[in-house]
Amino acid sequence: MKKKNIIICLIILIFSLSITIYIVKAKLSTSNFKLVDRQTEITEAKKKDNSVVGWLMVEGTNIDLPIVQDLDTINVPDRDFNHAWILSEPDSESNHVTFISHNVRNVSRKPIVNDDSMTGFEQLMSFIYPDFISKNQYISYTNRRGEQEMYKIYAVSLTKIDQSASFHNIYSDEEQEEYINESKKVSMYDMNVDVTKKDKLLSLMTCTRFYGKANYHNFRVDARKLREDEKQELVKVRTNNNYKKIEKRMKEGVSNEEA
Repeated sequence: MKKKNIIICLIILIFSLSITIYIVKAKLSTSNFKLVDRQTEITEAKKKDNSVVGWLMVEGTNIDLPIVQDLDTINVPDRDFNHAWILSEPDSESNHVTFISHNVRNVSRKPIVNDDSMTGFEQLMSFIYPDFISKNQYISYTNRRGEQEMYKIYAVSLTKIDQSASFHNIYSDEEQEEYINESKKVSMYDMNVDVTKKDKLLSLMTCTRFYGKANYHNFRVDARKLREDEKQELVKVRTNNNYKKIEKRMKEGVSNEEA
C-alpha cells in the first residue's frame, strides 16, 4: 500500500510538472504586445500638424509616434516633433502602406538597441539581431479613422531598393504577390508566417549606412495584418544565407565611417 501511494504521488507530481512546463512554454511563445488607444495623442499631434493621419507602435522599441502624410515631397515642411511619414494618401481602400522615418545615429556595423533617446526609426535597426526579433514580432497601427490594426512581421531585409513604395498604397493581386515573394527572397530571416496576396500589408523603411556612406541601403521590416481570430504567437526565426554577409560586416567592428 505504501509503495502504491508513492507511485500515485509521483504520477501526480509528473503530471503537475508537465502542466506547468506547458503553461510556461505557451506564455513564452505568445507576444504580450497590445493594441493601445492613441486617439488622444493623435488629436494633440494634429494641433501641431494637421497632416497627421495615424499612429504607429513597434514591439520592443521606442517607436511610438504619429504618422504624417507628405504629398509634396519637393517642399516638405520642417517639424519639431518625432514622427514617421507616408508619401501617399492612405484610405479605406489601401491594402499595403509603407512608412518611412529617419535613422540618423544608428548607422554603425553593430547597431545599438535599448537607447531610448533615439528618435524616428533609429531603433528599427534592433531587428538586425536574431535574439531581438525572436521576442518582438508585432506592429500596431491606428489609421486616420481611429481603427486599430495589429500586424505580424514576416520578413526583414537590408536592401538597395529605394523608398518609392511609400508613394503607392493600393496594390493589385499580382503586385502584392510579387512584393511578398521579393520580400521573403531578400529577407535575412526565415519565418514561418503565411502571407498571401489577399493579406493587408505594412512595411517600415529607413536608410542606413551599415555598408558605408557610399553604399546606400534601406533597412526594411515587412508585416501582414493579423487575421481574424489569429493568436499573437511568436514564430521561430532562423537566419539564412542573406544573414551571413550581414554577420560578417558586424564582426568587422563598430565604426563604418572612418572618413
